[in-house]
Amino acid sequence: MTHPSLNEKIAKILAEDAAKIEENSWRGKIKRVWQAEHKKKAFKAEIFALLRGLSKKGIFTLFLIVAFVFALTFSVL
Repeated sequence: MTHPSLNEKIAKILAEDAAKIEENSWRGKIKRVWQAEHKKKAFKAEIFALLRGLSKKGIFTLFLIVAFVFALTFSVL
């Protein structure tokens, strides 16, 4: 039975770390939604996870941005 060399161990640790980073990135989240069986449910879960990570100030700021864009769109029409 051969034991993995130090370089192989380091390569394995780096690959696992890169996989975790990719999974938590924006691209990884989109990929997870795209590959899900129930895309609507997966998208909703990702949105709620995003909102859970925001503070009250962040949610309020997001609300103001959406309201401002809505008001501008409504005023043009």
